[in-house]
Amino acid sequence: MSLFIIHSSADENLIKNICIQTSDYQYCTNLYFSDNRSYRVGVQGLALIAIQATINKAQDTIYSRFPELSKKITDLVGKQRLGVCKTDYTNSENNFNGAFQSTSKSDYWKAIDWIRKGANDVIDCQDIYKRENPIADSPISDVNNEIALKLSGIILACIDNLLRRS
Repeated sequence: MSLFIIHSSADENLIKNICIQTSDYQYCTNLYFSDNRSYRVGVQGLALIAIQATINKAQDTIYSRFPELSKKITDLVGKQRLGVCKTDYTNSENNFNGAFQSTSKSDYWKAIDWIRKGANDVIDCQDIYKRENPIADSPISDVNNEIALKLSGIILACIDNLLRRS
């Protein structure tokens, strides 16, 4: 016996309406359409799914990417920058946990503050490579952009919708 999950067009329309408000529609729809919970929740649930994806991305970076990079980076400046980034990511993870709690409690203005702080932490990790010589590209620019721009933008689109409804 096979189990099929039937998605209503209203659920897909909700996701599409949120995603059209973001900077990367395809990324947003991929995030939600690949998570079956997305079809069973409203806008608040979609915000929580995106926040959890952000926390997971930060944790993966802390516990997988940074250890890999610390083995490869041997120069003192590179190690110092990586240390700053690890601290930034730990702070970002904590801030997105705060956003999750605030969103769960429908305290959306507080959630916005947490999201701003979490995104700014990741932006600091990106910027540390441009502040002083030698100027370099961050070895985790891809993740920095994913968290600070794409995921944060999705979360804020959801919260904006929730605020307009209240």
